[in-house]
Amino acid sequence: MAEPDRLLILIARTEESFDSLVTGLVDAGIGGATVVDSRGLAAIVRDELPIFSGLASLLPTATGSRVILSLTDERHVQAVLEFVEDLPEESRPVGAVVPVLRTFGLRGPAARTDAP
Repeated sequence: MAEPDRLLILIARTEESFDSLVTGLVDAGIGGATVVDSRGLAAIVRDELPIFSGLASLLPTATGSRVILSLTDERHVQAVLEFVEDLPEESRPVGAVVPVLRTFGLRGPAARTDAP
């Protein structure tokens, strides 16, 4: 794999969309990623801020998600984006690709081997 120069951020909104997304990442050749369980702002307002309890009925009940973070290269990003475009709209993740200026501490195939 080329030196990772992109941070791929994907937010799967449901367990089903997460499962298919992981399959797509593996099929695209991405072997390393970090998965973080997360909660939406609505869940925090509903569960932890009692001053807003009157708004609870207006907020969505399912606000959990999983965030996938992967340092990768442009070729792998393009493969993932093609996979995501083929998913049904309701299964597509929220996502972003961020340029990375420098990486450090990587191990395995993503690690740079020509570092000084």
